Amino acid sequence: MIVNSRSRRCMTSNAEIIDVAEAGHSAGALSWFGYVVLGISLARIDTRLRYRRTTLGPFWVTLSFGIFVLAVGAVYTHVFGNPTGTKTAGYLPYFAIGMLVWTWAAATITEGCTVFIQSGGLIKTLRVPLLLHVYRMLGRNFIVFAHNALVIVLLWLALRWPLGWSAASALAGILLCLVTLFGVVLVVAILSTRFRDLQQIIGTALQLLFLASPIIWPVASVRGGRAQFLLDYNPVYYMIEVVRGPLLGENPSVATWLVASFIAAASIAMGLVLYTRFRHRIAYWL
Repeated sequence: MIVNSRSRRCMTSNAEIIDVAEAGHSAGALSWFGYVVLGISLARIDTRLRYRRTTLGPFWVTLSFGIFVLAVGAVYTHVFGNPTGTKTAGYLPYFAIGMLVWTWAAATITEGCTVFIQSGGLIKTLRVPLLLHVYRMLGRNFIVFAHNALVIVLLWLALRWPLGWSAASALAGILLCLVTLFGVVLVVAILSTRFRDLQQIIGTALQLLFLASPIIWPVASVRGGRAQFLLDYNPVYYMIEVVRGPLLGENPSVATWLVASFIAAASIAMGLVLYTRFRHRIAYWL
């Protein structure tokens, strides 16, 4: 029987999972770290397989994202001008960074709804932690995020807005976003496995949340007005701001960092509580 390259790679991925499962569960953080590393390795294989035999590979996604940012940003620059709060960078970087974080978060949550459903075959046949499938999916989407981040680098090389050492704190913001997404994915993955209609509801909710978040429209346009609640009670605003602010040369307030940290802690707590309570039932729901 002839086995093509893609099949061999798929078998290699599954063989890695089987090897880890047969090795047993070692105690402590080493076991957890080993599964994280395995999830990242599988995510890299998934990415290579997805763009196999293409010229640009995953950079097709980057090109598409860059064209979208330039096209939409060019139009809305004339609508919003140079809004207060982005005086040094301008509207285009403001929109691009916000869209970068939102695209990553929305894609991760959407795919997270079906992460256990799509991995149903492996879940039923292999004795590995269910979190491995979550790590794998998070790794795939983070790879796309990293590729899209090149658009921000190119924008900075073209526009050269001032950046200080505070820009490095964007890494802490990205980490907070990753932790938040991990918790949210655990919640939506478990609930969507049990209630299959929930995926459609979440998709609609994400569209509304996009419009209600300061991604296209500037923060200054609602600050101090009747729509201030779109900032005060919107978790997306805080998660975007801890990444966007430092990359625009601005320092988010201490309150913004505290709220973002609280959101991350709350999401991971909710996710782990649900996972601990229902992880043994997921295989029966598939």
